[in-house]
Amino acid sequence: MEKETNRKHIVKKAAVIFLVAMLILTFFSNTIMNYSLPEVATEPVTTGTVSNKVRGQGTVETNSDLDVTVSGARVVKEVKVEVGDEVKKGDVLFTFEEGENTELDEAQNALDDLELNYAKSLLKNAPDYTEDNISIKDAKEDLQNAIDAQETAAKNDKTLKAAKKEAAEIKKKVAAAQAKVDSLQEQSDAYSAAGDYDAINDQLKADNESLAAMKVQLSDLKEDLKKAQDAGDDTTDLNRQIRDKETDIANKQDDISSGTKKLEALKPSKQVKSDLASATKTLTSLQKQQEEKEAKVTELSAASTLADAKAAVKEKRKALASLIRGLDTKKKEDSLNAQSEALDNEAAQKSIEEQRDKVDKIKNSNDITEVKAEEDGIVSEVNCKTGDSVTADAPLAKIQLADSGYVVKVTVTKAQSKLIRTGDEATVENVWDDSVTATVKSIRADTENPNQNMIVTFEVKGDGVSVGQTLAFAVGNRSSQYDAVVPNNAVREDSKGKFVLVLKVKGTPLGNRYTVKRADVEVQASDDTSSGVTGGVYENDNVITNSSKPLEEGMQVRLVE
Repeated sequence: MEKETNRKHIVKKAAVIFLVAMLILTFFSNTIMNYSLPEVATEPVTTGTVSNKVRGQGTVETNSDLDVTVSGARVVKEVKVEVGDEVKKGDVLFTFEEGENTELDEAQNALDDLELNYAKSLLKNAPDYTEDNISIKDAKEDLQNAIDAQETAAKNDKTLKAAKKEAAEIKKKVAAAQAKVDSLQEQSDAYSAAGDYDAINDQLKADNESLAAMKVQLSDLKEDLKKAQDAGDDTTDLNRQIRDKETDIANKQDDISSGTKKLEALKPSKQVKSDLASATKTLTSLQKQQEEKEAKVTELSAASTLADAKAAVKEKRKALASLIRGLDTKKKEDSLNAQSEALDNEAAQKSIEEQRDKVDKIKNSNDITEVKAEEDGIVSEVNCKTGDSVTADAPLAKIQLADSGYVVKVTVTKAQSKLIRTGDEATVENVWDDSVTATVKSIRADTENPNQNMIVTFEVKGDGVSVGQTLAFAVGNRSSQYDAVVPNNAVREDSKGKFVLVLKVKGTPLGNRYTVKRADVEVQASDDTSSGVTGGVYENDNVITNSSKPLEEGMQVRLVE
């Protein structure tokens, strides 16, 4: 009986000691955890007045710019400038591939049409005199035949150009397909060098089966060891066998791990081989198409005689025109109709000469393979890249011209825009040079978001201003009352908008527990220290102004002591 009482006393005492130890350990673990938490500083949300200063920042630009263009369609060979580069007059901005100019083709075609129409007008307007009928008739037939031949040759030439273009395009596709095949072949070779997927997989299955058998054997050995120990028998040999089996199991596990890694690395090999077969098939098909296109080009090149046809028309036209002019010299009187015809022919000839001058001008400019800067300035836009096809007069780039003054464009809300006016002077907050001044030049709707935002353009002057510089502005000074005023350093911003971090407190048996909660806000006004906000914060809420580590919603923190 006494022994039973003593045992109960010992058990009760041990339980008390255990509970005390657990409380002490819990306290110390909680204390240690608290010291590992991010440390934060807070300030309360208040009500009060804030001066309605509108703040924003933007990048300095010049007040005027210049578009960079090229005459005629070209293919860009190299872009020698980037946005933000400073260029001088005469600097090379772009170079172009040598090749056909579509503008030249169009001008030449227009010249051909004028000459052809003039030739046709000579046919229509040819005088009918008996003594010259035979000569003129023969000349007309010769000219008509030449015209027909030119029209046929023009069609062939157009078809030839289209065929050349198709051949060039399929050639690019063949090159790309070949590059893909080469890349996949390299990958396939690399996988093949690393090992055979199926062989490694089979070996891995065998190793796993062997491992399972070894584990069964080990279990049996351990059972035998237990029986021997219970019987008092010598266990030296069993212990040696168990150690050997455990070593074999560890080695087999290493083999399985190594095989698994190799197998995982070789998994993509099957897909690579499949992709290689598909790419090879595609390459073969494209090569066949290339042969067909090139054969067509060869065939059309042999049949195309546009240059000869043009020369023949020109020769026959001159011959007929000479006969007509000879006949005209015989005329004693010119009718009004004949005079009109002569004037038309003269106008046609003038048009031909003007168009021929245009063709010659384009031919001369076609040799130009680069575009240079016309003025000093800063590159603000680059609208093309290497390999792009550009058209005549398309803006390739934009240069902000030097010495044209400086402006900065800042995006504000519509509500903020009502607080400022054109002509208001602004404070430049991040420049110490007193000579730098800023004035509101214009307030216009933001074309990208006209319902919500406005663009305020500041005219900036001063010696310390340069293109590309970021300037921060404050403008306006009207005070208003706000229900929620927070320190400026409590307002944060990410891709979702502006927000503050509110400190939440929860009481526990071991003390208060502090966590972070995000509250999205809209800043109504800001002065040098505070901002009036609306949203998920209220008077007497505590907002976090500083922290020892980056914070996220729901994170547990501790207050600065």
